[in-house]
Amino acid sequence: MISIITPSFRQPEWLRLCLASVADQNPGCPVEHLIQDNNSGEQIRHLCEQTPGASLIQEPDNGMYHAVNRGLLRSTGQILAYLNCDEQYLPGTLRAVREYFQTHPGIDILFCDTIVTDSEGGYICHRKAILPQAPHTRICHLATLTAATFFRR
Repeated sequence: MISIITPSFRQPEWLRLCLASVADQNPGCPVEHLIQDNNSGEQIRHLCEQTPGASLIQEPDNGMYHAVNRGLLRSTGQILAYLNCDEQYLPGTLRAVREYFQTHPGIDILFCDTIVTDSEGGYICHRKAILPQAPHTRICHLATLTAATFFRR
């Protein structure tokens, strides 16, 4: 199973798109989608209740990374990722990730290419995954977006 953690705080319009992108993945790919929300209210609860496979946890947190870590601790999948409210997966993403991990048992982390769009969904650019090298990671942040990062438990 793949566990997707989404930290949430007062972004219902973005969360709606994020939830749909996970719920619309191809059948046959078991997904656990945990929304770790910082008490944003009933609108978030309503969105999650209407989305198959979404599990909402509403409790105070100390920011996005605290919420992600709480969600990771609650998750049950063997493949893990986190997807922010303003990010979405293209159709077939999770099936492709699952198949890659199944056919490459020695791989513990997978970095994927991404497409960056504006708030209207208009294309901005592609970001190709770059294999991290030690010198690069010493001098700058990881060049791969978190939405395109998957790892084994």
